[in-house]
Amino acid sequence: MAFSVNAQSTLKGDVNGDGEVNVTDVTMIVEHVMGQHNSNFIVANADVNSDGGITVTDVAEAVNTILAGHSDNPQDYLPCPDGNHPHMIDLGLPSGTKWACCNVGANKPEAFGGYYAWGETADKDVYLWSTYIHCDGDWDSCHDLGNDIAGTQFDVAHVKWGGSWKMPSQDQNSELFEKCTYEWTTRNGVEGGKFTGPNGESIFLPAAGNRNNDHLSLVGLNGLYWSSTSSFSAYLARSLGFDSSSFGINYNNFRNNGFSVRPVCK
Repeated sequence: MAFSVNAQSTLKGDVNGDGEVNVTDVTMIVEHVMGQHNSNFIVANADVNSDGGITVTDVAEAVNTILAGHSDNPQDYLPCPDGNHPHMIDLGLPSGTKWACCNVGANKPEAFGGYYAWGETADKDVYLWSTYIHCDGDWDSCHDLGNDIAGTQFDVAHVKWGGSWKMPSQDQNSELFEKCTYEWTTRNGVEGGKFTGPNGESIFLPAAGNRNNDHLSLVGLNGLYWSSTSSFSAYLARSLGFDSSSFGINYNNFRNNGFSVRPVCK
């Protein structure tokens, strides 16, 4: 499989300028790293991970590009090697955190997936304090689940996906906010946010809105994603939110709301 675009593009990895990334480009990058220079070599395209140098890491990134294939819409590109989601996406973050390519309950990156109250591990029809299992019927009777539920029986990502998958902590959300560039975009007709890491790889989070009572609100307008971190009040937890104009992580929301969850792992 080759990752191809218009021959006039400046596609990262297309070091011979033929409009696609294939085995020939990988070979040329390897030769360049080993000191064998080719006059047809496009140096700017060889820095695949955009770190300012050309190393064996760029060879690996070129291979990943080939394996990932290509959509006719550049916004649809995600570094998933096949359609059997989820995958770990390495955004090049300092902590080493890898983000999932899709939400809990979803089978592709643009699918909404489930909506979960904080600390619950199943979606449901009605999201009220009276249906929230971690309280005694109202907001001021919330149970203490600890400061961080990642990896516990209250973590829907860990319960449903197992392994090292967890809900992201507020610190991991903060790293996404601080180290990635944000763009409101459309993937296969779904509005959402594209987060591009220091290495040029990206994830897409659909603007799935949220569930409250029996209503689904703000679809296509807002993305609201739980973190694993509790807040200053027992009835609140921290979340990530974004819309067409902004992206932020310092949000406190009522734990009984149904939000999306995007897992992480290390």
